[in-house]
Amino acid sequence: MLCESKERIGFLGASFFIGVLVASTILPIGYLSDVIGRRWIMIGTLTVLAICCFGFLVSTSLDELYLNMFMIGLTYPGRLITCINYSYEFQLNDW
Repeated sequence: MLCESKERIGFLGASFFIGVLVASTILPIGYLSDVIGRRWIMIGTLTVLAICCFGFLVSTSLDELYLNMFMIGLTYPGRLITCINYSYEFQLNDW
């Protein structure tokens, strides 16, 4: 990565936010969590996150880092919506 330009390395952080933007506008996470269930959406997004984080660790090129960071960004809205609501349901059941 020492030989890469600053613009290409700077795009690495932008690829995460592009993934968040794509997932927030295209993927109907809220609807899918109502239809499929919050548990399965949470398990799916956390599984994809674990796989992409491992891929991020073992990637050898900057293009692989872009792809993994984009995929991590795709999982963010699903984790945000379902995990917060799912944990809130556990809290309500304790009362």
